Amino acid sequence: MNKRTSVGALLGATVLASTAALTPAAAAGNLIKNGMFNDPKAPAGGYVVYEDGENIGPWQVGSSTPHGGVTLYSQALTQSSYQAVDIGPGTLSQDFEADAGSIVSITWKHERNTDPACAKDMGDQSYSVQVIPPTANPVGDEYKPVGPHFSSISRPLQFSADEDHFTLEFAGRAPDGCGPLITDVVAKVIGRVHP
Repeated sequence: MNKRTSVGALLGATVLASTAALTPAAAAGNLIKNGMFNDPKAPAGGYVVYEDGENIGPWQVGSSTPHGGVTLYSQALTQSSYQAVDIGPGTLSQDFEADAGSIVSITWKHERNTDPACAKDMGDQSYSVQVIPPTANPVGDEYKPVGPHFSSISRPLQFSADEDHFTLEFAGRAPDGCGPLITDVVAKVIGRVHP
């Protein structure tokens, strides 16, 4: 897929486990836009590199290194029905809204990058994901794809919305420039916090 050098900060992991009852707000749909990375389309059989400061639709690309950024892969390159993003050494973030008092669950699919152009030992391709509220501490966790095919993450990232504006951020840190691939990002309201 693509060679990259990875940098990413491991952020404090705090996952909210909740058994709250569903409310009508749960029917609101996906709070994340372009979670399948279908807009724009990558060239057939190809990819597009996005550098720090560029956007993939509503997603903002960032980096903490001069060689940072992310790569959008076509369905042919992912060998699946998904377009996906190699987060490599970059960060990929999107602002979204949820009503204060909501319990939000975020899921996505990921897979190991198995591009033959990458080094044989690509490390574990772990990466971090966090939700950043404007005034509170981030809520996040670390994830690691285990196979060469897209699969759902083993544990959703859940949080209680104490505010109504948030940023979702994926931060790659693959050691040899070959980061994990992510797609099908979904954030849904699954309940309400009860006083």
